[in-house]
Order: sequence, then C-alpha cells, then structure tokens
Amino acid sequence: MATESPADRLARVLRVPTAATDGVPDAAGLRTLRDLLVELYPGAFAALEVELVAEHTILARWPGASRDEPALLMAHQDVVPPGDGWTHGPFDGAIVDGVVWGRGAIDDKGSLVGILEAIEALVGEGFAPARDVWLVLGHDEETLGGGARAAVEALATRGVAFAFALDEGGAVVDPPVPGVAVPAAMVGTSERGVAMLRLAVDEHGGHASTPPRMPATAILARAVVRASRARFPERLTPTTVRMLRTLGAHAREPYRALLTRADVLSPVLRRIMAANPETRATITTTASVTRLRAGTAANAIAERAEATVNVRLAQGTSIADVVRILRRAIRDERVAIDVVHGHEASPTSPTDGRGWDAIVAATAREHPGAVLSPYVMLGASDGRHAHRVTDRVYRFTPFVLTSELRACLHARDERIPVEAFERGVRWYRRLLEAC
Repeated sequence: MATESPADRLARVLRVPTAATDGVPDAAGLRTLRDLLVELYPGAFAALEVELVAEHTILARWPGASRDEPALLMAHQDVVPPGDGWTHGPFDGAIVDGVVWGRGAIDDKGSLVGILEAIEALVGEGFAPARDVWLVLGHDEETLGGGARAAVEALATRGVAFAFALDEGGAVVDPPVPGVAVPAAMVGTSERGVAMLRLAVDEHGGHASTPPRMPATAILARAVVRASRARFPERLTPTTVRMLRTLGAHAREPYRALLTRADVLSPVLRRIMAANPETRATITTTASVTRLRAGTAANAIAERAEATVNVRLAQGTSIADVVRILRRAIRDERVAIDVVHGHEASPTSPTDGRGWDAIVAATAREHPGAVLSPYVMLGASDGRHAHRVTDRVYRFTPFVLTSELRACLHARDERIPVEAFERGVRWYRRLLEAC
C-alpha cells in the first residue's frame, strides 16, 4: 500500500465532523478526532506530554533543552457547520486535481495538521527543540467557547511565561492595498474585539386582529434600522499605518507616494478606506444585526421581540462605548440593550524578539517573494487568551490563499491546494527549528 502523504492525512482529519450544534461541542466527533490524531502522529504524541482541559482541548508540552521562554503554538479542532451546496461533500475529505476539499481545510484543521506534521517529521529525525514548545489545540473556538481560555489559565497558574504565541490569522495573500504586485504575508499583531449584544422589547401581547399602534416588533424594527445607521469612530491605528507604509514601499506610483506617507496623510486615507465596506472594517467598529426573534403564533401579537447584534471592536472603542453609541442612535428607552458576552480588542504585540524573528525567517525561506507586514486581524481567534502569558501574540496561517479560497471560509467549498498545504507544513518546520 502506498505511503500516506501529508495531504492524505489532512483529508482523513477533515472526514471527522467536529461542528457544534446550537453551541454545544460535538463530544463524539472530538473524541474520534483525538484518537485519529494519535494514530496519524504516533511519534509526535510519544514525544508530547498531553493532557485534556475542559474535556476536549488538548494541552501539550514538547520538552526542550530549556524550559525558559517557551513557544506556544495554537490551533483549533472544531469547525463551523458546513451548510449545503458543496461541490464535494464537506466531510468527504476529497482530494481532486491537487486540491483537498472539506470543512476545516483552512479554518483551522489545516494549521492543526500542519503543526503535527512538522513535529512528527522532526521527532522522526531525532530533533529536540532548544526550548519547550507548548500546544493549545482548542475545541470550541468557533462558538467563542472557553477551552483555549481554560488551557491558558492553567499555564498562567503554573507560572509558564512564553516568548511568543502563534495562532491562526493572516496568510500569504494578494496585497490588501492597490498598486502592489508582490504577494503579502500578513501577520496579525492584534485583533479586534468581539461582543454579542441583545436588543429586546417587551410589550403587551394579544390577538393579532386588534394590534396596538406600535407593537414590540415595530419598536424593534425601528431600533434595528437606527442601529444599522449608527456611526462609530474611524481611525487608522499605528498598526494599520505601518501596514500601509510597509506595503506601499512596494507599490507603483502614485500609490507609493500616498501609502508611504500614511502617517501624515491618514485623514485622506481614512476617507478613502471608509468608502469601501471591506476596507472600512479595518478602521472602525462594526455592528451587524444577525438574528431576529419574536412571537409564538401567527395570529398572536409578540410580547417580546429580540435582535442579536454582532459587534467587532476596533482598538480604541470599548464595549461600553458601543452600548452608549447604540443607545444614542436608537433613541428609545423601550429597547433594552444587554451585553450577552464579549471581549475587548487585544493589545498590539511588538514586532521584535525571538518569535517575530522566527516568523520572519520561516517566511523568507518558504515565501521568499512575499512582503511580510503586520496588520490588525478582523476576526476573533483563541490567540486573544494568550495575552495572559505573553506580550507577543501573532496570528498567521502560513498558506498561500487567493481571494477565492478566502471567500470559502465559513462558506461552502472550503478547500486548500496540496502544494499550498505542504508549503505550510514546511513553514511550521522552519519555525520550530528556529524558535
């Protein structure tokens, strides 16, 4: 029988469904996945000291020659529900024409498998790291759960302080600014915060044949419209300015002249970026109504109407600021605004030190034509918890991802080319050798 390739093993991992249902982790799927990982990576798991936290999050230590200033690598086992309409089944793990298809191929089983592939190969060659390497492989990242947080809290309680942490995030992409023709390796040095708010209206119900002038649903509908028009502060953070200047140095004119002076031209650039929904999300807090709920019967007036608001917090805007701005925009005391859960935007990590240098070196080896740039990550990751144990938290997925591939994240037809995945495995190996 032919020897399995890294892509074959990734495909096997993708065949294990690990999506939560109504926010509840798939315990059976996670146990199956864990057993499969031990089977696929016997050398790595023999070398790792493994424990489980919060039932399913894997916390592991790869002992090095020194316990001082260890590295922390993070990934997560769970995936979002697949939805319908896939070209190849979301849990088929199909490899077709040099592409691995399946939910989690990029987010985030690709990184999880890439890390274990690198460790397995290094252990097989007798390599031992110069310093300890820890892994936190969370099980409920997609539902903003607490697995990775609990693992990091355990590390903090033990007094383990890390030189750096690395989690999912940016990738090697087409530059996110105009006029640049070289690829960009985007490394998140911070990430936006996330908050879930609930707008709620309670009114008297009754039969639908005799409605009040403003039932709960109408009050809520008006509040939703007003909330969607709320304006939050727009600002170019120092990280965004540095990103524009870094990438701008490789741009053609006239973009080069504009971008390399982003520090002094930030008011102009802010207006330009605010005109596009995608770039506007990089400079301001966003609030999107994602769910509506009201009523229990078609012929009964709803006694309660609710809307869920998903908020992504820019640095400099707090959850309390968002509540205040929405309250001012809605202008109706009948609408209650409650914070269901959330966390503030993360601190900005320095771009120096052993971890950053290892990321730079690994990227230079595997993606020599790419410009490496810091940026503010728009999504949320388990990496936000790592700030408890290190001031250097980076977010980077070392795969070449086109805009078409990125559009499949949390959507149908998630997939990754075999070549891109294998290059990412080599990147993780370079990182482990250097850190």
